[in-house]
Order: sequence, then C-alpha cells, then structure tokens
Amino acid sequence: MDRMNDELPPGVGEAWKALEARADQRAARVDVERVAAGVVERLRREGARPSRFRWITPATLRAAAAVVVLVAGAAVVRMATRAHEAVRLPVGISAIDSLSSGQLEAVWEAAGEVSPVADSVAAASAGTSLDDLSEAQLEVLLASLNGAEG
Repeated sequence: MDRMNDELPPGVGEAWKALEARADQRAARVDVERVAAGVVERLRREGARPSRFRWITPATLRAAAAVVVLVAGAAVVRMATRAHEAVRLPVGISAIDSLSSGQLEAVWEAAGEVSPVADSVAAASAGTSLDDLSEAQLEVLLASLNGAEG
C-alpha cells in the first residue's frame, strides 16, 4: 500500500492514508459473530423466497437446448442443399446437343457468371428453340457465348 501512496500526488496520498486509517478503526469495532448470527436468524425467519422464474427448470432448459440444436441443424442442412441446386439458364436451348465439349464448357462457365434474370425469362418453357427467340434475346445469347470463348 505504501508503494501505491508513493506514486500518488502528495495531497491524494495523504487523503488515502487517512481514509485507510478510518476504515481500519471501523473494522475493529465490527462484531463479526453478532453480524453472522443476525444474518442466519433472518434467513431462518424469512425462509426461502419463491423464484420469479418458476418455469425455468432443468427439464425446460434441456427442451430449449434441444429446440436450438434442431433449428441450427435445419439451417445448416438448408444451406448445404441450396449450395448444390442446379443452375437455371434463362433460356432453354434445344440445340445444346450440337455443341462441342469446349463450347459446353464455355456455356457452363458463363452460366456461373450470369446474374439472376427476371422471372418472365426464367419461366420460358423447356421446349423453346432458337427460332422462338427474339432478335434482342439472340444478341444477348450470342454475346454471352462470344464472351465465354474469348
């Protein structure tokens, strides 16, 4: 304690020593046995207080933990299954059988880079052929294929 007083400014160190002396005097006057007996008597007289949270029991805590584990497990499974969903191309291409393996790889790589499209385009039927596409759609398709090859 003296080392700490040496590090304090002179006025604070002296005040600290005076405060410490007063605390020592008051502590010497405390009858520990009498205080302990009073606390024990009060606890016996009042008894145990009812808990504000009576519904919190070990069984309730186990049930809550089980629910948390189930919800977390479902979230993990859902995220894992979403990661393996098939890539949906915005336009169904019926002539895909005529593409070479290099062209198919280019289309596959381009499909990974394509951002989601509007629902109306994604809702095109699977039987759509290149003849059914508009000029603007054909230009977009051609640009995506050229971009994948280059």
